[in-house]
Amino acid sequence: MQTIDKADTHPAIRPNFKTVTLLSVCHVINDSYMNLFPPLLPFIIPALGLSVSAVGWLMTFFSVTSSLSQLAIGYLTDRLGGRFFILLGPLVAAIFMSSIGLINNYVLMAIALSLAGLGIAAFHPPASALVGSIAESRSGRAMSLFTLGGNLGWAVMPLLAVPLVSKFGLTATPVLAIPGLIAIALLYTLAPPLSPGHPDANSSFMSIIRVQPRVFLCLLGTVAFRSLSFFGLITFLPKFLSDHGFSPVAGGMLLSILALSGALGGLLGGFLSDSWGRKPIIIGSLFLTVPFLNIFLLSSGWLMSLWMALAGASLLASFSVTVVAAQEIFPDNKAVASSLALGFGLGLGGLGVGLIGMLADSVGLDRAIAFISFLPMVAAAFAFGLPGRRNVDKFDYGSAV
Repeated sequence: MQTIDKADTHPAIRPNFKTVTLLSVCHVINDSYMNLFPPLLPFIIPALGLSVSAVGWLMTFFSVTSSLSQLAIGYLTDRLGGRFFILLGPLVAAIFMSSIGLINNYVLMAIALSLAGLGIAAFHPPASALVGSIAESRSGRAMSLFTLGGNLGWAVMPLLAVPLVSKFGLTATPVLAIPGLIAIALLYTLAPPLSPGHPDANSSFMSIIRVQPRVFLCLLGTVAFRSLSFFGLITFLPKFLSDHGFSPVAGGMLLSILALSGALGGLLGGFLSDSWGRKPIIIGSLFLTVPFLNIFLLSSGWLMSLWMALAGASLLASFSVTVVAAQEIFPDNKAVASSLALGFGLGLGGLGVGLIGMLADSVGLDRAIAFISFLPMVAAAFAFGLPGRRNVDKFDYGSAV
């Protein structure tokens, strides 16, 4: 007799890895726009005459809209369904992010980055909710494949954007909108619908928060401090490397190594978490990041690439794992749970980038980078309060409703 998978109980979802593949490919394109601005900073800073602090606040504006807004989008997705957001996101991101090379005003740059961030944000909650609705026994693997797409996008964009701008100038950035238009065509043609969740889903979400506030705060703290270290690195490493004699192309390659190794680390972390549990993977990988980052800062030559790769893999090994952990904590609110792990927590971390920029202006960029290198340890400390996969299985959700 054929068994029915848990994912089949959702009215619009089947455990179809073709859907995961489609969303992962479009995740590559969507999230590539998140890493268009930082690699171009060596060109943008002199063009607009920006200070390090001004750059940090621009990144803060971007991270707030690309991350914090995901909580509202996740709420709407759980209540209304989310195919509209899946289609809208890459289009808005492509249009506004690819326009930054044409902008020569700080305020307009902040507006363009903020709107691009909203587009990037719109894609994540509904897309990750679709992925999370795949058979629960494979949720770690499915989510790791999805996040692999996003991290590959981070890795690919500097390799495309920096050589393009080096050869043709900042006015060539509109060409980079083309992948976003391709993603829209694929999603419009092939993406399945995403129906609303349970009618009482959001009341259930708030009930669980009231019953388990420690778990909720530990989830946010873990994601926030991990994201602060990541956003801090991608924002200030180009300037740091430029100050130490690296060319923009070399700096962009190191950022790509960070993102690509993070993609592979996230894939491995997701697979291992299905067997070992979420909590050990999250804590162990974050603790490993600290020595790898510090050895990177003390290295030179090709060894820098090696230690950057190890740091990126360990820093982002927990990326997909925290998303699945959030969905297991809030099983009836997958889109909102995803927005907490992919968006709201990231945005809280991104808020601190401007403060790190001010710190860099005050004590020097080298010391600010050294400070960033220890932030994953703070994230790991918060992760001790997470239930992990096996503990989540024992969590009595009925008592929270």
